Amino acid sequence: MRILRLTLLMVCLLIADWSVLDRLALSGDNVLVEITAVDPAGKAALGIEEKLFVKVNYESDIPLRFQALAMWNGSALEFGAIKNAGLLHPSGKGEALAWVMYLNTTHVNGIKVTVLDEQWQQLYQLTERVDVTWQEGANKPSRAQAEWVKPLIRAEKRLTDFFYDPEPHRFEAFYEIFFYVNLAAIPVYILLQLHMLYRYRYRWRELSMIPLFPYLIVGFYVLFGLHIDRSLLITFLFRYTFCALLWLAAVWLAKRFWQDKLPPPKLYKPPKA
Repeated sequence: MRILRLTLLMVCLLIADWSVLDRLALSGDNVLVEITAVDPAGKAALGIEEKLFVKVNYESDIPLRFQALAMWNGSALEFGAIKNAGLLHPSGKGEALAWVMYLNTTHVNGIKVTVLDEQWQQLYQLTERVDVTWQEGANKPSRAQAEWVKPLIRAEKRLTDFFYDPEPHRFEAFYEIFFYVNLAAIPVYILLQLHMLYRYRYRWRELSMIPLFPYLIVGFYVLFGLHIDRSLLITFLFRYTFCALLWLAAVWLAKRFWQDKLPPPKLYKPPKA
């Protein structure tokens, strides 16, 4: 009986420790991080592009970065999310602000803060339960923020002026270039697709028609009123068009360099009676 009691006590202690470690993290580099507040704290509805703020207290021997991302049942929700830049915070004892917002209707029941080192290597993650919904026209006019939000926003801005960051925004330039390349691909794809459909014949026209099929499927869903989230539709058109343009470019190159080396297409001949 005594062994059973000790076993139950150990299980209870392990469960308690696990729940605490979700909010508190400690590493071999003498890094102590804790989520101390969330705004909004209770069940809330936010408008599109409104931010969910997380206050983090830390004590560390090394500089740290913090980034927030919302979750649903433990799964991170990347689609439509915009998170804070992950500024580098100096070593020592201090406070940090992390936030996330969504550009589409989203319901979350948790938020995680990723702790990273100076080279953007993940150290660990902290989690906190929330119940927040982003939706069109929610919470207008803008809600009143918690008292600790504005001072931390000002402190984060001062970091960019007074604390040197050797890698201030990892991959930011790449993402900006990729965005404008995707944007420019839309009119280029339309013109190239029309040109190929009008000028190409036989196998080359058939190859150039392949990128049209996903558009036809999406058009069928939209035409017959089947539900497709608007943000998903825009994301598909924006991202897929670049891939379709790459396919057409490959067809154009193949026709340019291999057309004379391929045998003529076999035209259909009706069977003899």
